[in-house]
Amino acid sequence: MQELSNDQLEKLRRDINSVQGRFFHLLSVTVVVMLVLAVGMLLRVFPRFLWNLQSFEWEQNYIPQLLCGLVVLVLLLSGYVLEQRRNLRRTQDRLIQELIARETAERLAVIDPLTELYNRRYMTQAITREVARADRQNSRLAFLIIDVDGFKHANDSFGHLVGDRILREVALLLQRTFRTSDVISRYGGDEFLVLMVDVDDQKTASSEERLKSEVEKWNRTASIEGYQMALSCGTAIYRRGEDPKAILAAADQAMYEHKQRQASPAGSPV
Repeated sequence: MQELSNDQLEKLRRDINSVQGRFFHLLSVTVVVMLVLAVGMLLRVFPRFLWNLQSFEWEQNYIPQLLCGLVVLVLLLSGYVLEQRRNLRRTQDRLIQELIARETAERLAVIDPLTELYNRRYMTQAITREVARADRQNSRLAFLIIDVDGFKHANDSFGHLVGDRILREVALLLQRTFRTSDVISRYGGDEFLVLMVDVDDQKTASSEERLKSEVEKWNRTASIEGYQMALSCGTAIYRRGEDPKAILAAADQAMYEHKQRQASPAGSPV
């Protein structure tokens, strides 16, 4: 699938707007031409009628020809305008379809099809973007790596369809827990990565507590019979000037340490 840049999508939008502008320009020119013809006809007929009745009577034989010519000219101009409008409409429809297709391709390139979260590719771009912004604003970022405990065992025991459902349920929990400004992605397999922007240690801890509460509520509903969800979470804070890769590695290490501290084999069939 071809990757499309924002510049290419923006150019398509400008082309669509240009087609719309050409149509309105053509319509304006048509109206002006018709007004000029109408005014010219009035100036040709009525002044002579008012100022020189005799001359008007001599020339009135030419008025039907003038009117007929005017009607023919208007009809030809109208036909031309309608044909150009159809051409512009076809061009606009083609550009809109191309824009939709390209935006769809762009979205599919960065969205995980199973969970409908961002994928690792997009998260890599987001980290670069948000780190640059945090450095400019002297703010902090939090990297949260979240792993589904016992996922392989649950996937093998309950089947892949249930395993896919577990991943989708985790994605929904993450979306309910974190802010819309935070970037949530499926980072690979049963591992998720959340990039929290403009945070401190307290906000990060509060988010982890909310996630824990959401998991507990989910388990009380027994959404999947015989399965209890448990998540391991590792967090690391990025500060200005630090290496994002090192912070990500620190979050990953914290997640594995959390997993080792889990007291029960949660995430396995009961």
